[in-house]
Amino acid sequence: MRWYFGEKGWPSSTIFQTPPASDSDRATLIDALQDWKTERYKDIIRSGTVSIPSPGVLRLMDEAIAAGIKVAVCSAATKSSVILCLENLIGNERFQGLDCFLAGDDVKEKKPDPSIYRTAAKKLNVQEKNCLVVEDSVIGLLAAKGAGMSCIVTYTSSTASQDFSDAIGIYPDLSDVRLEELESLLGSISVPK
Repeated sequence: MRWYFGEKGWPSSTIFQTPPASDSDRATLIDALQDWKTERYKDIIRSGTVSIPSPGVLRLMDEAIAAGIKVAVCSAATKSSVILCLENLIGNERFQGLDCFLAGDDVKEKKPDPSIYRTAAKKLNVQEKNCLVVEDSVIGLLAAKGAGMSCIVTYTSSTASQDFSDAIGIYPDLSDVRLEELESLLGSISVPK
């Protein structure tokens, strides 16, 4: 938002009748807009309009869990939004069965900073080089790579044109991707000593 408003001009609002001029007023406006956006997002999730995760996600989660592979969710969104989303999209049982769950509130810096992934690796007691991250944007890819993790991308319509050349795999969705394929991809990565 800060970049967009810097390019297009800061708006007036119900908070500020004239466009905010100071950094603190701009931060106040962005915080208010983020809160508003989060509440609208929660309303959409609660409405049932969004009812299924991306194809293949649940199957891969279930296969990984059955194989004894640790599964984590690391989202830059607020914890309350992610919990609501996950409970509705993957179900409460899968959500409660996650080995690690981190949200943007749990780390100081948000993606593309790698701290959320580094924190997850520590909580899981696994080495970063042994982690495979599934992301949908270049910001997430940068965070994973910055943490020393391999990353596959399953892009969305809004991220399809981003540069994913650092990913070890790029997919429109995960419906035809099997756990064995992901394990093979991860195993084929040569890690510098």
